[in-house]
Amino acid sequence: MGTTILFAPLARGQNAGVTASPSGQEDENYKLRVHSNLVFLPTRVQSRKGETIYGLTPEEFIVEDNGVRQSVQVEEDPDSAGVSLVVVVQCGRSAPLEFKKLKGLNAMIGGIVGDGPHEVAVVTYGEKPYVLDDFSSRPEAVPLALSRLEPCGDYHAVTIDAVSSAINMLKRRQNDYRHAILLISEMRDYGSHARLQDVVAELGVNDIVIYSVAFSPAKNDFLRNLRGDDQDLPESTPFAPPPPAPKPPSSDAESTSSSAEPEPVYTEHPPILLLPPEIQLIINALKANTASELAALSGGEYINFTTQKGFEDGLQRVSNHVHDYYLVSFKPSPSPNLNLHTLSVRVATHPDAIIQTRKSYWPGTVEPTAGN
Repeated sequence: MGTTILFAPLARGQNAGVTASPSGQEDENYKLRVHSNLVFLPTRVQSRKGETIYGLTPEEFIVEDNGVRQSVQVEEDPDSAGVSLVVVVQCGRSAPLEFKKLKGLNAMIGGIVGDGPHEVAVVTYGEKPYVLDDFSSRPEAVPLALSRLEPCGDYHAVTIDAVSSAINMLKRRQNDYRHAILLISEMRDYGSHARLQDVVAELGVNDIVIYSVAFSPAKNDFLRNLRGDDQDLPESTPFAPPPPAPKPPSSDAESTSSSAEPEPVYTEHPPILLLPPEIQLIINALKANTASELAALSGGEYINFTTQKGFEDGLQRVSNHVHDYYLVSFKPSPSPNLNLHTLSVRVATHPDAIIQTRKSYWPGTVEPTAGN
């Protein structure tokens, strides 16, 4: 969907709103890669009592981009577009102690994607991410992938790396589906190599919503010790593999983990030097509670659990909420400001409403043209 605009050579000292090249040359051609001509905001609107507010019109939404009000559109039936979902499940550190609480995961995934067009990939991670199954719409694919879930180490839980990998997987999809990540993990990250600012930037560029369902190892260990539950040790995956199904004919539109191409490495990011000072606050929040902040940055939802019922209630809440939203969009005005843009959403007719949506976006990246 992106377009590319070429800038003419810049005169020495001329301010055209672009950064200097890494090589220090000042007279170069630059290109502005615009990732989308529309900014999409999946937006949930609730009353103070937690009730979803339906029937809002575009005129009732007040959307501000860096403080400037925008003219918005609201898609009437966003679910009809379909969904590409990556389910990311931690398997390292204390995660195996939580496995038996995840028995209802397969059914809950079905509720999240709904009855419309969809495709689901399953990723697990400890020291690094592992693709259990690439995107598939076959009903037996998800339970078969979950049946391969097993403990994968005691020391690492690279949540940031796993989410970065899931973002790259979604960027490969050649469809108009909504993109989402369901993250099941501890609250904090342990051992990731990805730079936090790069992941923040990726979430600002891509229309990907993250739903985080997190557990706290310390709290759960305390409850287990209080109950004297010494049997709560991981034995095997709680997911039984589905009965074998006839292998469907191969299709270019669908791939499985056995035939998936090597994951490409995406290196194009918004220019980090343009990050505003406030980005450090986001990075600090990511370090404190990775799962919560990833959901907040993307406009998704964060839920934590300590029991199997708490996990199932949390996923049921996500399943209900993922379909109760407005897909608000606006066309950003041309601007040389390529910094992280701050978004604000209000509803004029419901000033006390609770709004859940994206907090920011990147308008694009500036980079030298080929050969410079």
